[in-house]
Amino acid sequence: MGWLGVSIGEVGEEMAERLGSVFGPAAGIGVQVAEVLKDGPAETARLARGDVIVRVDAQPIWDVRQLQRLIRSLPVNHRVSLTVLRDSSRITVPVVIGPMPLPARAQLAGERFGFLVREMDAGGRQSPGQGRLAIVFVDPDSPASRAGLKPQDAIIRVNDLAVRSLEEFAQALGRSDRIVVLVIERRDAQNPITATLTLPG
Repeated sequence: MGWLGVSIGEVGEEMAERLGSVFGPAAGIGVQVAEVLKDGPAETARLARGDVIVRVDAQPIWDVRQLQRLIRSLPVNHRVSLTVLRDSSRITVPVVIGPMPLPARAQLAGERFGFLVREMDAGGRQSPGQGRLAIVFVDPDSPASRAGLKPQDAIIRVNDLAVRSLEEFAQALGRSDRIVVLVIERRDAQNPITATLTLPG
């Protein structure tokens, strides 16, 4: 699964107007780079915060989800040319697509159902390799919320598979299509709780 190494956001109306005045009316599309992640492909290619990506090779970019789907569909080590609006310049930036790191893959797996998970220690601090996966965020309007998941719940099984790391979690949840069954431990509960998450559709 391909990875660019940036956090991105939509181009707002005000920015679209400004881009249109500089580059022409067709330039108010694309997505804005909000953050360039350390040691990622974008940093190597010298993308910068504030850049607006308007094209990947010959493909115009319209919104965040489109760019995410496109990049994730590309093979690792594939070279692409990004057309970027920077200040008053339109530039071409060659980028070599990298592999999506484990935290990003785990986040993507949980995002579909509306929650985020991290490796934590017993004191609730983020700590890779401690063998405890804790939910850190639940979208209020999501399958995870409707199933009763709460922040600080610890996930111990996904669809009958024991999970102790982000890698195991991403692999187990990645195999699920629309329904996933989690077994969790909750601080105020004496016994593990089973929660069934179902995607609409």
